Amino acid sequence: MASTTFSPARTSPLDGMVAPAMGTVALGERRFVGKVNLRGDTDNSDFTAMIRDVLGTDLPTTPNTVNATSAFTIFWLGPDEWLIHTSEDKQGALMDRLRSALGDTHSAVTDVTDYYVVIEMQGAACRDVLARGCSVDFHPRVFGPGRCAQTHFSHANVLIHQVNDTDFHVQGRWTYARYLWTYLAEAIENLAGL
Repeated sequence: MASTTFSPARTSPLDGMVAPAMGTVALGERRFVGKVNLRGDTDNSDFTAMIRDVLGTDLPTTPNTVNATSAFTIFWLGPDEWLIHTSEDKQGALMDRLRSALGDTHSAVTDVTDYYVVIEMQGAACRDVLARGCSVDFHPRVFGPGRCAQTHFSHANVLIHQVNDTDFHVQGRWTYARYLWTYLAEAIENLAGL
């Protein structure tokens, strides 16, 4: 008798992509991250208190900054918008807790997990590779750990996050994931060939 249990394969558009053959930057994928888009008004003290209770930290309110805890990474996207990363298995519970806490408060909680892919870049030359695709100033005096920027990278909209002194995450839409990977891999190899 045939099984009636449906078990979808956990796939990514980056499955099968090849890492750069040479260079000082390693590429990888931060797979299956739960992603929640949050909208609300930080001038509303009830909203900020409810979010603090759920997340255990305040939302970043300084443009292009990131707050991180052991469970969440929270990106500032705009004056009333944030992106929250958590482990995929905890994403549903996070959304339930946010919606329950916020109740009728003017806000929005949206699952965007399947919309984005996160490419990890590790190495001392990450800044040089990223500078080949966009106009953001990645000099350490301007863009350091805990910073993020929404920008165009080549022809794709991305969110770039500096994780530590040498490592970055580049988050883009699933539909642009292979394009971004290929562009980054070629830029790494071209930089190594100089």
